[in-house]
Amino acid sequence: DRFADHSAARVTEAEPVATEIALGAQALPLTLDAIEDAIVRASGGEAIDLTTAHDVVVKYVVPTAAVRGVRAAFRRDGETAWRITLRPRSAPKSE
Repeated sequence: DRFADHSAARVTEAEPVATEIALGAQALPLTLDAIEDAIVRASGGEAIDLTTAHDVVVKYVVPTAAVRGVRAAFRRDGETAWRITLRPRSAPKSE
């Protein structure tokens, strides 16, 4: 089958299992250490999911992660929480 190799590649390229860190209802100043640690871990190759009840945490994490080379995305997680995904950027492909 000429498509056998393609389907196998899709299966092996699954999203990595993420470590979840729940920041809960703590405000930004109290969560800075945990956020900094999560960004460092993500820049080192680990997949991290942060959850928080504060939108100001989202506004801090996303640009802070970006300048450190970490992909960050966010979405609502229920009615009162946010989920922020931190993933290492792929290494540039050499030519």
